[in-house]
Amino acid sequence: MIAKRQRGHILVFTISVLAIIFVITGIILSLSQFEYFGANRTYLSRKATYAAEAGLDHAIRELNKDSNYPGETIAIEGAEVAVIVTGSGNTRQVDALASIPNAANPTYQKKLRIQATLDSTNVQFFYGIQVGAGGLTMANNSRVNGNVYSNGTIQGSNGAVISGDVIVAGGLPSNPAVESTTENTDQFFGSNVNNRDIAQAFTAAENGSAPQVAILLAKVGNPSSGLTLRITNDASGKPSTSSLASSTIPPNSVGLTPSWINVSFSSPPTLVNGVKYWIVLDYNSHSSTNHWNWRKDGFSLGSNYGKYTDNWSQSQASWTDTGGVQAFKVWQGGFATSINDLTIGDLASGTGRANAFNSVIIRGSSCPNIYCIVDNPPPQALPISDGVIEDWKNAAAVNTTLGDYTLEIGQSASLGPRKIEGNMTINNSAILTLTGTVYVTGNIFIDNLATIKLDPGYMSNSGVLLSDGIITVSNNVNFQGASAGSNILVLTALENQVANGIICSNGTAGSVIYYAGKSRIQFANVSQAKEATAWGINMDNGATITYESGLANSNFTAGPGGGWTFQKGSWEEVAI
Repeated sequence: MIAKRQRGHILVFTISVLAIIFVITGIILSLSQFEYFGANRTYLSRKATYAAEAGLDHAIRELNKDSNYPGETIAIEGAEVAVIVTGSGNTRQVDALASIPNAANPTYQKKLRIQATLDSTNVQFFYGIQVGAGGLTMANNSRVNGNVYSNGTIQGSNGAVISGDVIVAGGLPSNPAVESTTENTDQFFGSNVNNRDIAQAFTAAENGSAPQVAILLAKVGNPSSGLTLRITNDASGKPSTSSLASSTIPPNSVGLTPSWINVSFSSPPTLVNGVKYWIVLDYNSHSSTNHWNWRKDGFSLGSNYGKYTDNWSQSQASWTDTGGVQAFKVWQGGFATSINDLTIGDLASGTGRANAFNSVIIRGSSCPNIYCIVDNPPPQALPISDGVIEDWKNAAAVNTTLGDYTLEIGQSASLGPRKIEGNMTINNSAILTLTGTVYVTGNIFIDNLATIKLDPGYMSNSGVLLSDGIITVSNNVNFQGASAGSNILVLTALENQVANGIICSNGTAGSVIYYAGKSRIQFANVSQAKEATAWGINMDNGATITYESGLANSNFTAGPGGGWTFQKGSWEEVAI
């Protein structure tokens, strides 16, 4: 009896143990299955995310081929991705819905969205003509409809007229009074809270005003706000907390490629020979991705290093050496300039500002009168820096053609973005449509009823045709923008202050802006343009420049053939 009870207890115990084992096994199997499904779900989520992101990248590539790209459904590594593009103008919303394995029978879906923007450079043209130190020469009956700002003398002639206001700056010496131009190292600032502001000391080389300084500057990313350049006194080896003069550097005037940025002052500071001063760049912000680079001599020995801090204007600011001398130039003094043999304005409008006036009529009366203002205006920097030009060249160089490029006798073609390693000739009623920035390393010849126009994908934006050589435009050439307010910037990077970098003659017209920042432009025989900027300009008999007010905010893009990019911070996951 006892044995039977013992066997019964053993059986019960055995069954209990087996039950516990079964329960534990079940739990383990359930957990394993849960982990499996969880891991599989994570895998599917990642796979769908990668597929959706690939769809977004695909949309950007297609937009850079066609700004009207509406989207499509594509297969990407075991997923079906529906891409939908909406919007107009310079922005697009791009949605990518990834379905695994397909939209009809999805086991997992993920939807991502970004905003796309047409990358552009804003250039501000405030004058019908802006001229560097080479000045403006106007022959018989030449005319500028708009305002003129010149850093050199304006010489007119019989019937020469400028319809708006005219400013001629005091002449600037050819060479800086003091400079440090050796550069071999980056110095980033505005990248964190501790280096928002940066400064470099210099010692004045003579008594007198300092109308202009220059710094070797580049931007990193796309800073949203500009810099304030200040001149300050020295305060025991660091900048004073108040400025003697200041001026703003807009972010659009600085390229990703370092270049010299000229900065002038509306009220130039007066410096004393042998006294130490500081150039301060005040950013008042910081970003790890969008900031600035002031190039320096990182191998310089001595104590005259640049310094950075979090806030230059705080009396207790702590300044840290940059370990090098920042690249800079400072001009001092100058020479007299003048306006000669010219009619300015009409009976009700027009003023002139210059060191001197000779045989000038303003508002119907000969100078001197109250509208002939004897003044010493500061030089005005030309609006496009070498860094911005280099960025445009780099944008064009994504595609390269070796040798000369020619269109003639009614031929038509689309081009851009592209670099032409040779000369370009467009003539005899040929039509060239720009689909992106075009950069020609040689000379450009456009003549005999040729047409240069922008692809409709530019919309209200403007495009760029640039050359390292001489650009000749003659005999009824027509330039056409993509829409109202859209223009073509024809630019030469030629560095020769004696030569004509751009020559326009015989009825050239249309939506064109000419730019020769380091050479001259010659306009002859009823040539026309919306705006012209150069180191020096010669206007022959009857030449006309008519300024268009919208040029004060001209957006130059890489074109529909290139330039669409993700808008920073716009990536998001969308609930399905």
